[in-house]
Amino acid sequence: MAKVTPIKDTKVTQCFSYEVTMLIHIIADDEITAKKQHDEKGGIVTRREVKLVNTDVVYGEGNLDPK
Repeated sequence: MAKVTPIKDTKVTQCFSYEVTMLIHIIADDEITAKKQHDEKGGIVTRREVKLVNTDVVYGEGNLDPK
């Protein structure tokens, strides 16, 4: 009889994709300084809207939880 290599079990996970819209305030003397500060340190978030746009099943190697 031929030796058969078993197929590895896969662990099912999901990838969630979000669209995030934020309003950020930065206190600075001018726009160039504000942009530099934003790039380096961020700013004060005053509004944050999050919208789920997609989910996909992702398969990876590992053991499935017996349920």
